[in-house]
Amino acid sequence: MSGLSAKNLATESPSEEPAYRWIVAQEGTRQGYAVPIAFHRLGMLRLFYADIWCRWGRSLLRRGSAGPRALATHFNAELPADRVVAFNLRAIADRVGQHFRGQFLSPVERADHYCRYGQWFATQVRNHLETMELDPWVDHFFGFNTNCLETLELLRSYQILTVVDQVDPGVIEEEIVLAEAERWPGWAKVPGRLPSSYWERLKAEWKAADLVLVNSKWSADALTQQGIPSEKIITVPLAIDIPKGHLSMPIKTSGNLKVLWLGSLILRKGIQYLAEAAWKLEPRNIEFLLAGPIGISDAAIRSFPSNMRFLGRVTRDQLGEIYRQAHVFVLPTISDGFAVTQLEAMVHGLPVITTPNCGEVVSDGVDGFVVPARDSQALADALARLNDDRALLREMSGNCLAKALKYDLPSNARFINRAVFQFLHGKAKRDVPAHTAAK
Repeated sequence: MSGLSAKNLATESPSEEPAYRWIVAQEGTRQGYAVPIAFHRLGMLRLFYADIWCRWGRSLLRRGSAGPRALATHFNAELPADRVVAFNLRAIADRVGQHFRGQFLSPVERADHYCRYGQWFATQVRNHLETMELDPWVDHFFGFNTNCLETLELLRSYQILTVVDQVDPGVIEEEIVLAEAERWPGWAKVPGRLPSSYWERLKAEWKAADLVLVNSKWSADALTQQGIPSEKIITVPLAIDIPKGHLSMPIKTSGNLKVLWLGSLILRKGIQYLAEAAWKLEPRNIEFLLAGPIGISDAAIRSFPSNMRFLGRVTRDQLGEIYRQAHVFVLPTISDGFAVTQLEAMVHGLPVITTPNCGEVVSDGVDGFVVPARDSQALADALARLNDDRALLREMSGNCLAKALKYDLPSNARFINRAVFQFLHGKAKRDVPAHTAAK
């Protein structure tokens, strides 16, 4: 069986949803809890493990600074209380300490923290699962890279099917980033490699899991280069929760063109090429809004042109306001597992300018532009075209919501379910004794 993608999962799926029960474990607020919510909407979520779950005090926390506001986002009312297990005390203490230490950590120290925290979280999940009755015929597990190894090892002994979500392209991405740091000397804030222990933990998770899920062909190709058999990889794009009745009208196209960057300002996401493009466009009335934590050097920031404005770090409760300030969303990424911000921007009617090195969301010339990675001139040309042709900008904006609707939240849970069905169906065929198969 070759690797499975959303395209062939859609055409080779069972006529009915398989009757599985899913256990999901996730640290942080990744994807806005899209995976457990999607399984819950299909009636398939047995249990959700979170490191932090803010059941009470959210209204008070939302009035605080960025840290407390971020803590308040560790919750979703749609998930029933009796389906959620959290480990708040240790996790909150760790996050507070990490908040004050994070900007001073080297790549080695940061990776060591990821692994220690992931090991702690996976151990807590494992210990809780040991108290439960699990049925290998219907119970399946879904976890995320670096924080599920100990859980996977337990469940393998129970013959429970497991899926690990590898959210990025792994060491291939690190090599790309290191090459960028050499190409842009002095830009990386804390340059360096991650330790081998980090990559060894990832490989151990890939080996322990039955299936490795990625969100783009870009990531799938990278993982096959790292030795994962293609038949073990499933490619399922991210999804987004669009509120019922949401209607995104085409954006107002008057005024200076406002271009939004949302995410960490780092070499991997191509901030250096956006800065080059901004210099080329400085004579025009184009403004660049940069929202997110700064991960490049002060010297690099000082080299930015005057048309780039910093909005700082934003929390999830501020995203709608940030998107509404802009006309265009830009993602000149060198490497991304998917980048769900593409979908978020489209929900708000923003055409997206991106590269091929991430999830394949944008239809070039329809709801945005796809430009080559590392090509600041192509990026500047695309932005100049939208600045000069406001009718095209409005047309693309009108196409955005229709595109985002194709990535509705339950769809990725169905794709995961179908991939598991096909995997188990194929495995059952392979496990039939030869004398039985011949009859």
